[in-house]
Amino acid sequence: MQVPILRSYLRLRDRPRPERVSQRHMRRIGGYAGLQGVIWAVAIILAFAEFSQADALVVTAAVFVWAYSSAAAYSTMPVTSSVFIVPMVATTFIGLGVNGFVDWGPLLLLFLGAGGGLVFLIVKNWHATVAAVRLGEAVKLQSEKVANVSGQLAKYMSPKLFDKIFSGKQQVEIVSTRKKLTVFFSDVVSFTEITDQLESEELTALLNHYLSEMSQVAREHGATYDKFIGDALVFYFGDPDTLGVKEDAEACVRMAIAMQRRVRELQSEWRDRGVERPFEIRIGINTGYCTVGNFGSEDRMAYTIIGSEVNLAARLESAADVGGILLSNETYSLVKDWLMAGEAAAITVKGFPRPVTTYRVKGIYEELKTEGHIIHHDRNGLRLTIESGELSDTHRAEAISILEDAATELKR
Repeated sequence: MQVPILRSYLRLRDRPRPERVSQRHMRRIGGYAGLQGVIWAVAIILAFAEFSQADALVVTAAVFVWAYSSAAAYSTMPVTSSVFIVPMVATTFIGLGVNGFVDWGPLLLLFLGAGGGLVFLIVKNWHATVAAVRLGEAVKLQSEKVANVSGQLAKYMSPKLFDKIFSGKQQVEIVSTRKKLTVFFSDVVSFTEITDQLESEELTALLNHYLSEMSQVAREHGATYDKFIGDALVFYFGDPDTLGVKEDAEACVRMAIAMQRRVRELQSEWRDRGVERPFEIRIGINTGYCTVGNFGSEDRMAYTIIGSEVNLAARLESAADVGGILLSNETYSLVKDWLMAGEAAAITVKGFPRPVTTYRVKGIYEELKTEGHIIHHDRNGLRLTIESGELSDTHRAEAISILEDAATELKR
């Protein structure tokens, strides 16, 4: 009979808490224990009729040891231990008295002492179990509150930074480091003028829709959120996690292309909703060493990036074309294998001794080739890119002549 109880206990032990304390399972275990107690009680009564006084006292001592051991073993199940122990102890005392092994007076005192000890142990276990259940419920409630609050707080900081802090991998203290990051700036073109043309409720809905869509694109590409400044967005790649400088730059540029693509899709939606002047954005991206970390006081701080390379990214954004993406030379050098870009006008930026070379993004080589905008081949010793759509008839003839001359040279 002990085997089914043990088997039920082992089967339920590792299950989730709600199922582990199922009343159905507890009644089943209690039923096994009660049946076992009755069977042992009957066996003790029948055995005492055949025992000598010495044997009966040995059996009684064994029953007491077993009873106390069972009360301790089933400490978290006081009802189960009670229905198992009570029949055995009661029949043991009855057997001692009925068979005349012990006088009823001393037997009664022994019964009160032993029974009182068992009752005390069982009641103590009961109170401990109730306290443990209440503590578990309180901990669960508190955990739910913490999870709810942390979920709310997560919306006020970068998801990557939030995960680092709550996993204990990053401490909230005033400290900063130098890292090579790829920094992204964007804003809505002529946002001030648009605000004058829309009611505040319409503007709020439109801006929140735009920011939500851009945030979704940023999450998909693994960006770290820095800040929203009105209509402006600031993201960066390379902290707190990095895939490598080149990979971070690629992820950032691909994110920018995806954002411009998504904005063009949204423009159609906004026009259908009656927005006369849908948002258009421009983007600037730069790669360089920045100072990143917590800045502020011990009471209030912000995790952000600072430095001349950050300022350059902001300057690139302001110089970009409407609907365009402008890269610094450092960023372009990291993505030029797969990205087509044309050199744009150099810009002067405070903190940089010379004008900064910039590149205007035209698109991804493979996509432009598939769409028929360019002829592009990049193999060992050969790199050929022709913007066929940009060639006039005269320039097209010149291109054919150049290619024929190159072919003649290769045949020699």
